Amino acid sequence: MGLTRIKHPSHSHHYLCLLKLPQEPYWCNGCMGLGFGPCYECEHEGCGFYLHEECANAAPSISHPFSKCSLKFHYNAPQGDERYCDACGEDVLGFVYQCSHKHPHDYHPRCLKLPRTLTAGDGLILELRKKLPSKCLRCGSKETSNRIQGWCYVSSSDRYCYHIACVKDMILEKWRKGYFTQDGDVNDANNLALQTFNPSREIALPGGRSSSKATQIWRKAATVIMVIISALFGDPSALISVLVQYWLSS
Repeated sequence: MGLTRIKHPSHSHHYLCLLKLPQEPYWCNGCMGLGFGPCYECEHEGCGFYLHEECANAAPSISHPFSKCSLKFHYNAPQGDERYCDACGEDVLGFVYQCSHKHPHDYHPRCLKLPRTLTAGDGLILELRKKLPSKCLRCGSKETSNRIQGWCYVSSSDRYCYHIACVKDMILEKWRKGYFTQDGDVNDANNLALQTFNPSREIALPGGRSSSKATQIWRKAATVIMVIISALFGDPSALISVLVQYWLSS
């Protein structure tokens, strides 16, 4: 279990305190990625320094089943050409793990901690894979927009396949547009969150069908995406619960 109050080399002049349930999303000052769930926050009011738990507790080196060699932690993104995380496809802008190959692979600390399996209910198990067995249901391609394979979550039947990059992009797009700010009352915030996941815009019905069976498949896909979002961003509990209740009652 991690310590609740730490000193970190990236912010050594202040202590950081573990915050289990942040009131709203934050931007990690380590990997420069978005977070919803547990994090370390600077104890000085108004400082605004945050670290994902995984970034704050990053080990000097780590191994992963998807990498053939040990991965070394770096505080700063490698210099030179623009680089992408080989797991999620996002830019490498801060904390990163890198292999020792001549043409090294890069990984965000959070991506290396993604669960190998997720449960989406009704016995549906999602497995983290290095590449898709078929096209992603979000982008319709086997490659991400950065033209890398990217890691993905895939159901045992291969029916539900999603790039980590695609689900992450979907949330980041809404974050940049201010969809997750907590201005106004709770109901307004929840309604805005529901609009974020309009089925006609976010999740395509397999084969473009509009039957009761296709709708059932879509609802399952919606739940799958919610579970992946939780794994990626640290369980934004309030948002997840509202959305899942919405899917199940629709």
